[in-house]
Amino acid sequence: MKIKPATTKREKSELDRLLWNVLWKPLNLPRHIRDSFKIDSPQIELIAVDGKVIIGVLVANWLSENEIEIRHIAVRPDYQENSIGTLLVEELFKMVGEKAPLRIQIHARNTSIGFFSKLGFKPSGNRLDHKDFIRQGIWVQQMSRDLAKNKLN
Repeated sequence: MKIKPATTKREKSELDRLLWNVLWKPLNLPRHIRDSFKIDSPQIELIAVDGKVIIGVLVANWLSENEIEIRHIAVRPDYQENSIGTLLVEELFKMVGEKAPLRIQIHARNTSIGFFSKLGFKPSGNRLDHKDFIRQGIWVQQMSRDLAKNKLN
């Protein structure tokens, strides 16, 4: 298994399909709901690949010179509980570590707060309710982690 940036049209298409299948399809949300979440800033798209199969993805955006937001992270159900999500986040830390000090934030679903807490993220804002998710029993918590130069873990 290797983690790398999504660079080809096929990889970006598979990344989008995996996000849809894992994050939004189970909630009966519209197929292209991801478009409503996009922000206009430089983006990092990482994929975890097993052979030729994309098994995990992470999308993050630069919010400023010293701040990144993880926008989406998903792992195929048959690969979950194998640290793929952790490896994706750690690869992001490595990629951006040269620019530290840096703050990485996320709006974590209530179902993933424990995952991000294990990676050193701490609540940094209020609980938020999004109209498309709250009716599914999902709310989000703003969380963040500060990276210091040469100290990523």
